[in-house]
Amino acid sequence: MIIKKEIIINSDIEKSWSVLGKNFANVDRWASAIKISEGSGESFSGSTCSTRGCDVKGMESIKEKLLNYSDDTHSLKYEIIEGLPSMVKKGTNSWSLESIASNETKLTMEMNMDIRGFIGTLMKPMMKMQMGGMGNKFLEEFKFYVEKGNPHPRKIKAIKQ
Repeated sequence: MIIKKEIIINSDIEKSWSVLGKNFANVDRWASAIKISEGSGESFSGSTCSTRGCDVKGMESIKEKLLNYSDDTHSLKYEIIEGLPSMVKKGTNSWSLESIASNETKLTMEMNMDIRGFIGTLMKPMMKMQMGGMGNKFLEEFKFYVEKGNPHPRKIKAIKQ
């Protein structure tokens, strides 16, 4: 199952990459679905860490491992290595930035989940809808954080809960 989302951010690519790549460990600063995140492990291709642990709203805690990271291409990819539901064999997420103009950047996110088993097959349409909605929120909250310099109102509400 592949879910691909894109959004245009009214900011230069370096500012966007600072939030996405340079602060990979700190996704909890801007994403309302992430209660707490923490980086660990040694640097990976210039990143500040090689793994990230996240407490995700409505899910178990997950652990993600960087597979690719590039300051040059402003892209990263990670695999969820702990905390996936049993019906998901493998989950990866790729994020990339592309400079459109001096103050305009396109963010592309692609989630890829390998579903297994009878229950997984039955749940696939619901999971695709749920993950697609989560992806939309991630992009909207990322855009807001980069452009405004503070968290989206959804994140502020999530912090207070």
